Amino acid sequence: MKSVGLNTMYQELVSLAPTQHAPSNRRSRTRKDILRAALVLIEMEKSLTVQAIAYQSGVSKPTIYRYYNSPDEIERDAFLSEVAAERAVTIFNSASQALKDVPDIRERVHSLAEAMPQLIESNGAFLRSLMVQHYRQSSQRPEWLASLIQQVTDRVLEPVRRQLTVQDYRQLSALLATYVTPDGHLVMGDRAKSYGVNANESVRLAIDLLLDRFLGPDPRRDALPLKASASPMQS
Repeated sequence: MKSVGLNTMYQELVSLAPTQHAPSNRRSRTRKDILRAALVLIEMEKSLTVQAIAYQSGVSKPTIYRYYNSPDEIERDAFLSEVAAERAVTIFNSASQALKDVPDIRERVHSLAEAMPQLIESNGAFLRSLMVQHYRQSSQRPEWLASLIQQVTDRVLEPVRRQLTVQDYRQLSALLATYVTPDGHLVMGDRAKSYGVNANESVRLAIDLLLDRFLGPDPRRDALPLKASASPMQS
């Protein structure tokens, strides 16, 4: 399987993102200006008001109201649109770039999982809002998000694709996506904290167990020297 470049990935995802208000190029540009401004405000963690969007976009309030009835509607359309798809592709592509020169499948998976905290920290407001939209009712979910996650996962699993049956590959891919995407990583982290254990170690253990199930135990793990048992106390 060929690696999917940023431009190719973006073009594929944009085809999934609906353009709901674009009967002309001018209207399309205006709509994108409004949506981009909304996403900028979200990333800056500013209040999403029509006045703020008008100031950020340079589009007048009356014009904005010709397209949308409320800031909530603008936010929903922004995350459904190709504008958010473009932003998300850039974010996820930066995380998967580190995989390019890593041949070992386990290290590839862990590299992506370990990149998630930095990804979340750097793009937290956007990703949190994106996850909120993702868990809304199906008609309001960004269709392109599932495709993006699948493409990122495919890039990670590329070295072992031919070693697995189609069914096993699909199952591993689906399960892995729950650990190497922002919402999965946050859920794992919260659950780990509730048990008072290290979040990163918990994610690593979960991924190792998952990969062992499909690829067999890691022989390097068996080769590691065991810690010496503590001697029993002398009475």
